[in-house]
Formats: sequence, C-alpha cells, structure tokens
Amino acid sequence: MSKRLLIIITLFCVILFLTACGQTDAPTIPPPEDVSGIPGDVLVPDASGTTTEPEMSAEPSEPDSSETETIPPATESVTTNNSAAGTTSRTPAPPASTSQAPAQQPTTSSTPPPTQPEKPTYTEADYQRIIDTIRAYGEAKGFVWNDSFAFGQAGLGYYGRPNLQRDGYDGVINRLKYHCDEMEKDIGVCYFKVVKHIYEGNTEFVVLYG
Repeated sequence: MSKRLLIIITLFCVILFLTACGQTDAPTIPPPEDVSGIPGDVLVPDASGTTTEPEMSAEPSEPDSSETETIPPATESVTTNNSAAGTTSRTPAPPASTSQAPAQQPTTSSTPPPTQPEKPTYTEADYQRIIDTIRAYGEAKGFVWNDSFAFGQAGLGYYGRPNLQRDGYDGVINRLKYHCDEMEKDIGVCYFKVVKHIYEGNTEFVVLYG
C-alpha cells in the first residue's frame, strides 16, 4: 500500500513540474526599426520641443524636365572656321545605306565550235586523170612512156612521191611536173612512167625512169 502511494505522489509531482514549465513567458522580440534608421514608435522632436512624427511624402517628386530632356543628334558637324580662307567647312552626314541589286550579266547564246572542213574524196577516175596529165607533159619533153615499169623494180629510179592527202589534187600535178623538169635536166630523154602508190594510208604518185 505504501509503494502505490509513493508512485502516485511521484507522478503528481512530475505533472506539477511540467505544468509550471509550460506557463513560462515567451521572450519578447523588439519591433523592427524603420528603413530610415529611426524606430517606428520613436517620435522626432521639433525646434519647439514638441515631438512630431516624421512626414512621408505621398508621391515621389518628379524629376526636373530640364535635366532629363534629350537633345537629338545633329545631322551635320561644323568644323572650326578657317581664318585664312574665311569659309566654314561642313561634314555632311553619311547617306543611308541602300541595297543595290547586282547587275545582271548579259546572256550570250553559245555558238557551236567551228566544224573541220571535210576532206575531199578521190576516185579512180581522179587518179587516172593525174597519170594522163603527167604522161602528156613528159611526152611533150621527148620522154618515152614504158607501161612495163613498176614501183620497186630493180634498175629503175624515181622522182617525187607527192600525196593527195597532203598536197591535194592540184598540188600533186604541180609537184610531178616539177620532177619531170628535174629529170630532164639530170638525165635527159629516157623511158618513164607515172604510177600510183599507197604508203601509210596516203595515195602517192611517183615518176619512174629507166
């Protein structure tokens, strides 16, 4: 019975202690000071000794228009007067940049490249005409035509070898006549024959003599 009473008394004391601790006053926090450095509940004394609250302007004062007025930039700058010439030089403002389209190149029509002239073609009739022309020319000098002569035959000589691809029709005839003239000076009257000869794809003509 005494132990139970002791426990009850102990619990009662703990409850009283906790109650007493809960009723302690919380620490007071001082009021914040005004932005200007003067506490909010402090009155400022004036010259007469009376305390008056500081007056706060309702609206911020507008800035002076004369100070904030912007001056537009001048389009021209005046330089110092030239005392010798008595004139004033002015630097004009740069003109506004304008975009100009590039000039178009004139279109030229493409011309086809020049074509090479076609090489003339010759027939057997042309070949025979050349031979007949030179035969008549040599016989007029006294040469004797020998139809048995052949190019490369042993004991025969020759002059010339002009070709149609290089000298043309008239060029071949003129060269063969020249060779007949040379043969007349070198050999005199002899047997001769004009033959056609193909060499490396070219049609040549040769004056044979013997």
